[in-house]
Amino acid sequence: MLPANRGIAVLLLSLVMAAFLQADGLRKQATIQAAGLQRNVALAVTKPLDSVSRALHLTTPRHELQVAIGRSHEDDVNTTVAFASPPPRPAAKPRPKPKPTRPVDARPLFTAAHPLRVWVGGDSLAEVPGQALQRVGSEVDVVGVESRLSTGLARPDLYNWFSRIQQVPQQFHPNVVVLSFGADDAHNYLAGVPAGTHVGPLGSRSWDAEYERRVEGITAELNAKGIYVVWLGLPNTDHHGFRASFPVVNRIIEQVVARHRALATFVNTWTLLSDSHGHYASYLRVHGQLTQVRLSDGTHYTPAGGDLIARQVLGQLGAVYRLRG
Repeated sequence: MLPANRGIAVLLLSLVMAAFLQADGLRKQATIQAAGLQRNVALAVTKPLDSVSRALHLTTPRHELQVAIGRSHEDDVNTTVAFASPPPRPAAKPRPKPKPTRPVDARPLFTAAHPLRVWVGGDSLAEVPGQALQRVGSEVDVVGVESRLSTGLARPDLYNWFSRIQQVPQQFHPNVVVLSFGADDAHNYLAGVPAGTHVGPLGSRSWDAEYERRVEGITAELNAKGIYVVWLGLPNTDHHGFRASFPVVNRIIEQVVARHRALATFVNTWTLLSDSHGHYASYLRVHGQLTQVRLSDGTHYTPAGGDLIARQVLGQLGAVYRLRG
């Protein structure tokens, strides 16, 4: 065999061996691609590759390395969209008719000594409002801001927010959870759809029903634990690909919030960050100063835009809680 041919053969053999050693990672990368022909081909190629690699225990070195560096579940693909069952409600007992008294403000009081605990989570649009809430005052304690790019409720295979949100109450004990999802959900593909269920394109009845089920499940699950939920709506955008899809997601979230008014609210960022004519605006007047509120991509917020959203969140929370710095 010629040296050049021998070198090519060694290279090809090395690539094949590397593919077997990395089979789990390649399988996950194939799974989380956008729906389409490329994803279908990648799944068809990586499925047998992964099966053979597991049978020969060639995946073991990769797994042991991941455990050693604290990333033991990096190759997991969890598409389960499940919600914890709420505890049964005790039977209502008749209450004696109260005597007329002077009106009392029944809203729970939170102060710097006893702050309102807030956890913020969601896609890339969650980060800046979360950081702004951290700056608003001592009566609010933001116990965590988790923003994960390109994730949402549509693709639990990419990151499973349903599982993560179930962990939040026990980990952070929040009074309020602020959620921002949808910017990366505005497409036709939904992972984790129940077996036997067909979901059509974005905006179809079946897509809307499945997305609503997910928003409803999260809201009801947190409410059952006594946690108030703030849903940040998607903003008016200069990105032509989102102008039609963002209102679809907003409408679904608003419908869910309307059923949970006692323990949920919807923040209309579309109106908040539009100009006086309802159009997209990169700049708005804030305290008389022309201020940039949106980044150049036409979707994400500047810190000043985040401050506007944070103030709106606090204003709406003021109907539920008394906040004194």
